Amino acid sequence: MNGSYNNMAEETDISARLALRATEFSQEIFNALNKGYLKPADLGSFCAALNVATKLHVISEFLRSLPPYWIELDIEQLCHKILNSLDDISRLTTGPTRSSPFKWTYFTDAETKLAYFFKTQTKKSQEVTNDCIGLIDKLTKGENEVKGLPKSVTHNLDTLDTSLNSLNNEAFNALQSIAECESMEHQTSRTASIMEEDSAIRRHPARICLHEHQHSQESAARDMTIVVSAMDMALWQEFSLIIQPSNPADDGQLLCRGGFCHIIDQQIYAIIPLSFKDGPGLFRLNQSQVLRQIFQAGDGEPLKRVLRHYSLEPKDKVTLSYAIARSFWKYYNSELLMRTKWTSDNIWFMPEEGNRGNNEQLPLCAYLSFPSGNYGMINPDIPEKSQLTHKYPQIFDIGVLLLEIGLSKPFQTLSRRNKVSQANFNHKRAIDELDELEKMNWDGFMSNKKYFDGVVRFCLKSESIIPSSDQQKLNGKEDIIIRRRFHEYVVRPLAWLAKRGFRAQSEKINYVNKKPHSPPQGVSYDEPRKLEPEAEFHSATVIPQMWLRNLKKISELVEHKRRECALTAEIRVAILDTGLNREFPVFQAKSGLMKSIIEERDFVHPEALTMTDTFGHGTFMARLIMECAPGAGIMIARVAKNTNDLESSRENIEKAILWAGQNGKADVIFMSFGFPYDDPGIREAIEKVQKDRQENIIFLASAGNSSTDDESFPARHPAVISVFATNCNGVFLHSNARSSTNGAAVLGTFGDDIPSSIKEEFSSTYPKVCEPGSSVATAIMAGISATMLIYTMMLPSLVSLQGKAASTSDNILPRLRTTKGMEAALDRLAPEDKDYPRRRAVSPIWFWKKKSSDLARYAAIFDTLSNLDRRL
Repeated sequence: MNGSYNNMAEETDISARLALRATEFSQEIFNALNKGYLKPADLGSFCAALNVATKLHVISEFLRSLPPYWIELDIEQLCHKILNSLDDISRLTTGPTRSSPFKWTYFTDAETKLAYFFKTQTKKSQEVTNDCIGLIDKLTKGENEVKGLPKSVTHNLDTLDTSLNSLNNEAFNALQSIAECESMEHQTSRTASIMEEDSAIRRHPARICLHEHQHSQESAARDMTIVVSAMDMALWQEFSLIIQPSNPADDGQLLCRGGFCHIIDQQIYAIIPLSFKDGPGLFRLNQSQVLRQIFQAGDGEPLKRVLRHYSLEPKDKVTLSYAIARSFWKYYNSELLMRTKWTSDNIWFMPEEGNRGNNEQLPLCAYLSFPSGNYGMINPDIPEKSQLTHKYPQIFDIGVLLLEIGLSKPFQTLSRRNKVSQANFNHKRAIDELDELEKMNWDGFMSNKKYFDGVVRFCLKSESIIPSSDQQKLNGKEDIIIRRRFHEYVVRPLAWLAKRGFRAQSEKINYVNKKPHSPPQGVSYDEPRKLEPEAEFHSATVIPQMWLRNLKKISELVEHKRRECALTAEIRVAILDTGLNREFPVFQAKSGLMKSIIEERDFVHPEALTMTDTFGHGTFMARLIMECAPGAGIMIARVAKNTNDLESSRENIEKAILWAGQNGKADVIFMSFGFPYDDPGIREAIEKVQKDRQENIIFLASAGNSSTDDESFPARHPAVISVFATNCNGVFLHSNARSSTNGAAVLGTFGDDIPSSIKEEFSSTYPKVCEPGSSVATAIMAGISATMLIYTMMLPSLVSLQGKAASTSDNILPRLRTTKGMEAALDRLAPEDKDYPRRRAVSPIWFWKKKSSDLARYAAIFDTLSNLDRRL
């Protein structure tokens, strides 16, 4: 791999090699002239040498001033020819003559050799002179009015016909109309991701491909690839769209409003060609094409998640950055750009299914969410532009995207009071991370990374986009100049790195691999452990009040075993609460804790750029999960500002359930809140996720903290595990709500005796959130469930299975991923209470002590899940 990066530098830096050789060679010629090896009397040879020396000096100075990505292919070829000619002259010898048939003369100094060459090789010297003249002519033919660069290096900046902008806008409007869903059957689907502000209009989710699939530059500049899905994202249909300025006769079918509904229902499994013509509109053509990919159902993977969970090599970073930058330039000043936020939340990648599908690999082909809002909804600019430290927010957004790709991590910021302060704060954070990028070593990429860094720097430094000295010369052409300079300093160097350096092919799809699973922060597996948690649980040192520490030790032990088994699958826990405070003191002091946060979504303020928590309860819940299940990945969904707002936040909860269960692929969703009455929207969201995931998802909810009230909703929903609170000794709290189940087990776990260390963390920032009750118990139960899922994944590898168990474990253990399966397993983790036989105080500490080996635990869990059908 490293070798390919080295070859890139050797093969593509021909201009730099010629610049160096030309300097040396011209100096040698001048030395020969100064020492008298060639005299003015030698009219022809003297003038030829002087001419070549002068031109080589000019070429050297000019090439040194240009980065390699400015060098066109024809210029590079001529550089290569001149360099070969200079090398031939350097190897010059005199062959045998008639008088000395066996004698070869080798020159001992460069001056003598050059004098001999220009005196005897007139034809060759003239050829070198002509090549030098030709190269200088190509380099100096016209000058760029902005920077004095040769026109030859910018001659194709405007190859994209700007008249296509208006056609693109018309095509976008036509696509928006045709994407409207007019089928009543489709509109009954409750899919939050396609809900719009105007609830009367629903459109099929659509995305535009940012990568080039066309073979010609002309078609790549003009045409586009679009994917459109069913309303529930169960099927994605690919379309190739041809933008035709003219209006030739065609036998295609004119598509009208809602035209995608019928096409998607057909499930054709082929690329359907479309043609847009100015005037008539959008046509479906007759010749279908073979699919490049078959996409999995669902919304795919956003770039933000890809950066966290997939490994991007330098080639992947460059080709992806080029695709994004070129598409931004292509659609600059169009409605697609103005109405869509180009961020890592809106750029998606589509996993494949079928023979090519691989859960550990992802096609590196980016798609931008199509603007699906109302007509005329424009991405708002900031009115106080003079107060901004970066004057071009859209260019800044691209800079942040490229920065994220370069660093292989999402851009993190903090909420500020208004748009101006937020934009300026983000700018400062991005500049700080630019410094980190420039110091980063891309393994094997050598010196060419500086060009990628320069691209990001151009986007983030506002003054570089239009220098202040040129501000007075705009004459209303600001957009034209910005677009030109964006191509010069962003698209062009990335194209050079991708196409000339890494030999990226537009029609070829590359794949990226998932990152290996990392151990939780603070857990080192390279050092010997003083005392195995198992051994400690078997001793007499288990102290009930230290229940949280003991749960953490179990989780760390499980994480150690997972590392030994080389399992990389991640267990995802979604918290629906009041958000997360990233500035919380313990997160600042222990920055590694935040590595557990893998997804965030604010349903209270969807436009917010970063997660926040003004109440503290969500932060408290996340902190408990980090402590008792450090191996779990945490998804944060902010559904309400505080407890008082819960009643008016039901729609947010509904959307959050769909987001976590469908988009986020959560394994566990927990809700530490409840309502006295059922909510139809929340109920339907739970049931839809259950159905879509084939019940392979676990819901947990707080039962409630009022002993005079019945179990809350959604805890009493049949698909949800209702969680009650116990103290550290397993005694159910008197504050628990009344169970509404008849005969079934009542599950509870640690919800009291919160460790003082946790209370101290919250004492100054959120002094009122560390209260005992079923909210705490629900968070702890979610952590226990996550640990059990991780442990069960590797149990077959940890024990020696024989007979029936070995042949049936593949379909028995996965039952733990269902609500019913986890409910049964949690029941098994609780000791029997003869006084209150229905009450089950879940205690992994007791279970680990009683079942003292992996085999014993496997047998207990397997037996429980095997009997699940009889329990139901």
